[in-house]
Amino acid sequence: MTFRLMIVKYKMVQFIFLLVIHTFILAQISVGGDAELRFGESKNNYNFSEILLNMNITNDDLATWFQFEYSDPPELGLNMNGLRKFRVDYTSGPLELSVGDIYKIWGRGLILNQFDDQNVNLDNGYRGLSFGLIDDGYALNFISGLSNIARISTDFYKNIDPEGRKPNHSVNHSLFGGDLEFFRERLNIALSFLQSRESHPMNNPLTLEVDTLNIVHRTHGLRGGYEGTSISGYVEYANKLTLLPELNINNIYQDYFNPHNGFSLFANVNYYFSMPPFDGWSMTMEYKNYNTTKINPDERNNFVKNYDMNLIYTQPPTAIREHSSVLLARLIPQVNFSDEVGYQLSLVGPVSNLGYFTLNYQAASRTSLWEKEYSDSINAVLSSKWASDSSVTMMPYTSDVSFPYNELYIEMEGYIKNLRYQLGLAWTNNITEYHALYNSGQNGIWDIQEPFTDNNDNGAWDDGESYTDYYSIVNERLENKYQNAFTIPTILTYKLRDGWSIDLKYEFQSLQKGTSYTYSLSSDEVFTDLDGDGVWDAAEEFADLDGDGVWDDAEENWYYWWLNGWIPDDQLSNYDTNGNGVYDPGEQFTDLDDDGVWDDAEEFTDLDGDGVWDDAEEFDDLNLDDVWTVNGVYVDSNKTSFYVLDNETDQKFSEEFQNNHMITLGLGKSPYWSISLTVESSSAYEYGPQLVSITNPMEKFIGNFIDLDNKWIALDMMININENTRLDIMYGTLRGGIICSNGICRYVEPFDDGFKLSLTSVF
Repeated sequence: MTFRLMIVKYKMVQFIFLLVIHTFILAQISVGGDAELRFGESKNNYNFSEILLNMNITNDDLATWFQFEYSDPPELGLNMNGLRKFRVDYTSGPLELSVGDIYKIWGRGLILNQFDDQNVNLDNGYRGLSFGLIDDGYALNFISGLSNIARISTDFYKNIDPEGRKPNHSVNHSLFGGDLEFFRERLNIALSFLQSRESHPMNNPLTLEVDTLNIVHRTHGLRGGYEGTSISGYVEYANKLTLLPELNINNIYQDYFNPHNGFSLFANVNYYFSMPPFDGWSMTMEYKNYNTTKINPDERNNFVKNYDMNLIYTQPPTAIREHSSVLLARLIPQVNFSDEVGYQLSLVGPVSNLGYFTLNYQAASRTSLWEKEYSDSINAVLSSKWASDSSVTMMPYTSDVSFPYNELYIEMEGYIKNLRYQLGLAWTNNITEYHALYNSGQNGIWDIQEPFTDNNDNGAWDDGESYTDYYSIVNERLENKYQNAFTIPTILTYKLRDGWSIDLKYEFQSLQKGTSYTYSLSSDEVFTDLDGDGVWDAAEEFADLDGDGVWDDAEENWYYWWLNGWIPDDQLSNYDTNGNGVYDPGEQFTDLDDDGVWDDAEEFTDLDGDGVWDDAEEFDDLNLDDVWTVNGVYVDSNKTSFYVLDNETDQKFSEEFQNNHMITLGLGKSPYWSISLTVESSSAYEYGPQLVSITNPMEKFIGNFIDLDNKWIALDMMININENTRLDIMYGTLRGGIICSNGICRYVEPFDDGFKLSLTSVF
């Protein structure tokens, strides 16, 4: 769809709605709504065009809402042309009745929290009925309906979108539940129940086709809150049980299904100080323990296979600070609402006349510690099963296998005359992935309990007797992907006369990102035992007399032959010409180098005391450290994710840190317009596919002043056409990266040499 066609379509829809509005005005019915047009086009084909129209019609006790979408394609999601959502609400006294597309939240969302978030393309509402009674002392709500929730998953075989923009996994839920809440002065308590019958698409592990499993989820909840003058608190608990009434005939899904009678717990306490010198200060403590299932590190994000994990219409509090800073927002982890324990502490208060100080610390991890299962058998080439403890932890772990996350954030904001400032400091640490591998191999030596052929019937294994060399676990390999960052976000806004203002935003981030490897050997690395001493021998030092780099053994002579029984005693005189019983130079020998002179053995350091010079015996370098490693030795190494590029040689050099900068300069006149220029840069590249940026005219001009290597530049303009209509235009290149909303994260593709347009109108 061309931009001109979109404008025509928008004008047509606007005309229709204006006509409808005029008709309802004559009928004394209140009509309102809003319309948003969004368009984007870039040189890397990240294109989208969509119109979203909302219309509200109210008349006394009756209210209606209609939402239309025209997208081809949308920025995220599937194409849509026509009516997307509708709802009719009736209110009369304590009675509330709704029919259509409904979004509900009970308490803090441990059982039910529904919303339509276009930023991450998550719509977890339902279409059906909602019945409510609200009085001064209580609130009663019953819901019933159908929910179709579409998500993006690379773990689902069908219709995978290479751009990651279109959902390919759709789950149907049949919902029924109720919520009863009582109010009494400063105290409230509530009870909740919700049942879902789910139709879950699943990969058949035998046929690689798609099956649909019927699953039942039942959740019960209890919550309560208190609002005092200096202290307030809230706690909510929910218990979840998932049942699989029907299994495949071959029980092929039984290994995937681990019914877990799990729970979710959230609590927060707010305290307001009223005594000097902390008058006006407040402290907030949040705690979460979401333990609704047990998912191993390899499968923690696989909601296709782990169909007993957290329900998508259940979205409890994240207990994580969501930053407005772009660089900090990219570090926010995906909250695992099925398996996460953590807390957040925040202290906020005024500091003299300088402004407000904020101290925030947050930490989280999975609720279980995991270990790889392995067995000492001939078939134990690679282990893939995990085992976890069944305990319930109350505080986050620090072990890498639990994906620990923590962040300390400090901020000061306020006004100094006409200058508004905001200065932050953040230290962020996160383990994003964890893998454990156990490799098996033969150790090349006889071990106790290994069967052997007892040639001499002495009941013990003797050197030379054949045996079965069992496989044994010889190598443990642990690896994790980490990211550590120090970030400084700053905002400066200076107000001039007549609504004019100048904005400066600067963000600096020192990012450390890579993969950490740890090797632990449970037996010696396998080696070729050249001298049969049962010990791996390094290359013993020797005096290289002939300078050939090779140790030379003594050339064979008659004495060596006689000792080995190759010369009979009656013939010894033919070799020992002087009869002294010792080999003398000139007597018969094997002249290996044809120099006519017998060569003695070069001197060497006999490390193992076997009287024989030993070369470096070959070995299996399991941990890839080029050094033979003995049982139980740990070897650690790190591989950074960053590199710098030598443009002359095209050679890559690893770099431990990536320094990121983002600066935005803005000028505006309130409330009419504003314009800003954003330049983002990085000191190092990240290994992997790189976006080939196309230099646009704006970048060519700016390139006269700064080096454009590894930089992203964008120009934004905002115009308030009138008090109800706003136009936003962006031109340039955007880096892309992770964005999160309500604990749900997605990756935004880079946007190269293009423009975006957004037109919003309220009527």
